[in-house]
Amino acid sequence: MIILKNIPGTALEWTEGLSKNAFAVLSPVMSVTKGLTLSQLKELTGLEGYTIQNWVKRGWVERPSGKRYAEQQVVRIILINMLRNAMQLEKIIALMGYINGKVDDRSDDIIPDRELFNLLCSVISQISEISTTDKQQIMAVIENELKDYTGPNSDSKQKLEGALLCMTLGFIASEVKRESDLEFSKLFD
Repeated sequence: MIILKNIPGTALEWTEGLSKNAFAVLSPVMSVTKGLTLSQLKELTGLEGYTIQNWVKRGWVERPSGKRYAEQQVVRIILINMLRNAMQLEKIIALMGYINGKVDDRSDDIIPDRELFNLLCSVISQISEISTTDKQQIMAVIENELKDYTGPNSDSKQKLEGALLCMTLGFIASEVKRESDLEFSKLFD
C-alpha cells in the first residue's frame, strides 16, 4: 500500500487538497521569487546541487536563467526525481521525450510538464486511496483522468496513457524499494 507523506519528488508535505493540483503549493513561491535558486531546489527535492547541474549539462533540464530555475525546469527536475529510484535515468528521459519531445521546445509537447506532474500526482493519490497496484485498476484511473483530454495529435491520448502507466508503476516500484531499504536497514542496525 502506498501512503503519500510528501508531494512526489519533493520534500514538501502532502495534504488532502492536492490530489488534482499538487504543483499549487509551489505556484505562489515561483511567482514571487521568479524562480528557485539551486540551494532552494536542493531543499525542495533533496537532490545534491551537482546532480541537478549534471542533468542540466546533459540536456535533460533547460539551463537556468540568471541562476534561477523557472517553473518548467523545477517541474522537470521533480518528475525525474520522483522516478529515479525505480528507473534508469536514460529511460526517464526517453519517457519524457516520448511525451514532450525536446526539452527546450514547447511546440512538440503533448502536455505541459506541470499538467503531467499534476495528472501523475492525481493518479498516484487515487491508487493510494483504493490501495491497489493492479495494472488494470491503475489504467482505469488513468483513463478516467484523461477522459476529457484532447492532445495536439491523433495519438496523443494513447501516448499519454502509456506514459502515465509507466510512470505510475515506476513510482510504485520506487516506494516498494524505499520500504525494502528501510526493512533492510532495520536488520543491520
